[in-house]
This record gives sequence, structure tokens and C-alpha cells, in this order.
Amino acid sequence: MATPKWRQLADDLAERIRSGDLATGEALPQIRELTASGAGSTTTVQAAYRALETEGLVRIVRGRGTYVRQQRTRITRESQARYQWEKDRALLSEDERRSTGVTEKETGLDTPHLEFQATYDVVEAPSDIADRFGVEPGTQMLRRSYRTSSRAETAPIGLITSWLVYSVAARNPDLLDSGKEPWPGGTAHQLRTVGIEIGQIEDRIGARPPTAHETKALDLLPGTAVLVLHKSSHSADNGRVVEYSEAVLPGDRHEFLYRIPLDRWPS
Repeated sequence: MATPKWRQLADDLAERIRSGDLATGEALPQIRELTASGAGSTTTVQAAYRALETEGLVRIVRGRGTYVRQQRTRITRESQARYQWEKDRALLSEDERRSTGVTEKETGLDTPHLEFQATYDVVEAPSDIADRFGVEPGTQMLRRSYRTSSRAETAPIGLITSWLVYSVAARNPDLLDSGKEPWPGGTAHQLRTVGIEIGQIEDRIGARPPTAHETKALDLLPGTAVLVLHKSSHSADNGRVVEYSEAVLPGDRHEFLYRIPLDRWPS
């Protein structure tokens, strides 16, 4: 099937933006200029510009024009490799674990170029969280909120909320202190300090419109969806959920990559 003309135009302009040919803050050609040059009809150009806005590449200012937006850090999340990499690092020395983390690995940014924020509170487990952990509603939980961003940007990479059973985390008082973040070695090492090995991680990914809070916090343009990742970490000993997190990720700058080996047919 042939690529629609509006998509071809959007792709051409996107390439010029990503290459730097069209710089941040620069105005894209007026719609009438592109139609006069044969790029397509008014409807075609408008559709291309709306697509670029949804993808986070431009900002449309009504009555003024369409402008190149400052480019955000793009993340390719390869979950299977990511989780094994993080688990393997839990066995390394503290110096080795501190040398880099999974965020640095995925963004390609060094630690000094990243800003980490973590806030902790202790809450009673709502019914859905209690069901995930197999505990009674009202059980004390350690709820942790993370915001990580490039120092060159104003919006975080995503909004992450993580849950641990408080009595489990309290086996290591350091796990109750948000000032210890970013933790060298991540969740896999945190759980190792209380005698837990992660044996399986389950990801469930969906997409939805953002809430008003998410739109503001992530600086999303109109029409941009968010990806919601529900991650459950299961104990290698008994299969129970030992950590659960929900990550709200901007759809215009995240993608998930899966490489799944398939068995050969019998010869």
C-alpha cells in the first residue's frame, strides 16, 4: 500500500528537523507556500503538521505558524535485555554499580547530565495494590515516586510510581530513605539487600490519553498519548510479587523494542 502523501511530507520534514536542517524555534513554511510548491493540498499539509505536533517535533501556534520544538531525549526500551542487565549488576561491587545505571544506558547521557528526584511515603495498600501483592487491603506499603530528566530539558523522561511492602523494605533501613537515591544497581540490588532475588518480570503496556496533571508534568502537546507500563517483579523463590511499578511515559519519545527468538520447525 502506498504511503499517503501527508505522511511522506511529515516524514520529510521530520528528517530535516532531526538532522538539524530545521533548527529549534525555526518556523516551518506556511501552508500556502507548500501548496504552491506542489507539496500537496491544504488538507495534506495540515495533516502532516498535525502529525509532527503529535510526534512532539513541532508546536502549532494558532494565527502565527508552526515552529520546531526543542527535541527531547528519545528512549528505546528493550525490556528483556534491560532487566537482565540490571539483575546482573546487582552482583557487582558498589563502585561498579555506581559507574552507570539503566537510565544512562537507555538515554546515552552521563550521570552528570541527568537530574534524579525521588519522594517516598508510607500508605495503606488500596485494594488493587493489595491484590497484586497478595496482602490484605490496608497493609502498610512504601510508595516511591521517581522523576528523572535530562538537565537540558524541563520535563521528566516519565512519571514512575513504585510499591514495596513496607515490612519487607524495612529489613534494610536504607531502603526507607529517599536520600539514598539514585540507588546504585536499581531495584534488583535493593531487593537483594533484603534477601530477595527477582526471578521473573511481567510487563503490561497500554496507551491512553494523558490526565491534565500528566499533560502539564510531561509538557505534552495536544493529541499526544501516554504509554502506561505496569511492571510486576516476582520472587525467584515463590513467584509472589515483590515490587510493582507504574510508569507513565510520553508516547512521542518512547518506544519498546522486543526481540523474541522462535523455535525452529522440526526437520
